[in-house]
Amino acid sequence: ARHSRFVQRIRRRYEAHLHVLPHGAPDANSMRQAMHELTPDFPDLADRMRVLRQLVVERLAVLDCEQNLALDRVTQTMTTLAQLTLDWACAQAMAQLDQQHGAPLKPDGQRACFWVIGMGKLGARELNVSSDIDLIYVYDQQGETAGRSDGAGRISHQEYFARLVKRLYAMIGDTTEHGFVFRVDLALRPNGNSGPPVVSLSAL
Repeated sequence: ARHSRFVQRIRRRYEAHLHVLPHGAPDANSMRQAMHELTPDFPDLADRMRVLRQLVVERLAVLDCEQNLALDRVTQTMTTLAQLTLDWACAQAMAQLDQQHGAPLKPDGQRACFWVIGMGKLGARELNVSSDIDLIYVYDQQGETAGRSDGAGRISHQEYFARLVKRLYAMIGDTTEHGFVFRVDLALRPNGNSGPPVVSLSAL
């Protein structure tokens, strides 16, 4: 693995952080632990997720090239990374939007549901280290947000979730000084690139 220029770049850039992943193939618990340990040096969630990806890919390169790690372990690890980072990004983006507009509510007062549906290799748990993620975003029904405590800021569910997926795209897909978490492809959504980025369940 040390002969890979890609691995060399990661080791030079993140030498002080390679140790945060325990030995062996990364799993959900070790990735959560690594994220916790990276927090002091990378307080921004988007940066921290990108650094975690770099560390995971470096580890997989070593295990694949030097220890013959089974292909399904590589793809399972990358799929787990995608699931975790999408969960973390979604939770933060929702918290920020709730502060601005209140929670999206159904007629019974419960929070409207939102799903991130993994298609392609993500849906099959077969992501490799260079795969993008094919996503469809769905919410359960139309309505309005609760608004802020002063009664202002109400928007429709469609607008709330459209803003949510825009933030998710930036947090996961934008390229920064630390790279990206995953490239995001929404072309498999209803009506492809001509359709809205997020749809209601009835529209789906």
